[in-house]
Amino acid sequence: MCAPELDELAGSACGYLPERPSAKARPARTLILFLHSLVPADSTWQWEQQRAVLRMAEANGFAALMPRGRRGIGPGRLPDTWAWPTSASAQNALEDELIAEWASLRVTLERKQGARFERLYVFGFSNGAYYTSSLALRGRLDEADGYAAFSGGAGGKYASVLGSRTSRRVPIFIGYGTRDPAHNDMRTLAKTLSLLGWRHLVKAEDVGHTVTDTQLRFAVAYLSSPHPPQP
Repeated sequence: MCAPELDELAGSACGYLPERPSAKARPARTLILFLHSLVPADSTWQWEQQRAVLRMAEANGFAALMPRGRRGIGPGRLPDTWAWPTSASAQNALEDELIAEWASLRVTLERKQGARFERLYVFGFSNGAYYTSSLALRGRLDEADGYAAFSGGAGGKYASVLGSRTSRRVPIFIGYGTRDPAHNDMRTLAKTLSLLGWRHLVKAEDVGHTVTDTQLRFAVAYLSSPHPPQP
């Protein structure tokens, strides 16, 4: 379910394109693909996340695409919770379908604005961040120019093995709260990226399990830099 400010697209996805006051106004060059957290069916929990991404997109003249995951694939395989395929078995079963869906939705937005996007950044929050880090470490999206994981992300031995096999290493931003019970996962991801020599930046704040406007601003500034600094 989309927040009222967003456009509803196929497959219950949500989209945003900046308004163009005239035909001569430049269309959005950058698309943010945002992967939500665990979301109960028929709820509006995701609206807060969507609106945070919308504020960031509006401030930067970006477009945003917010697709929906699948039921029954999250922790406990709860049938009424939307989630992303973080396990290898779920990825084998669903990932090709998801990526094809995102590509189709991207074309829909490009046709609507009458121009193609030049850059794609993948942002994820919580469950979406764990999946985002998996996509990045496996180099699964050739068209992605950068990733940002907020309040989620998996590092460690298995992640290191995946990352070591990946040749296309675009920058990764990690944002988390020091009061988030899962904050050690994000620290482990950052350590894994350091050991791999993978360009990344970490922004920690004194907050809990959330994504803040400040972290979103840092992510955009970092990923948009022509030469992102090492941590």
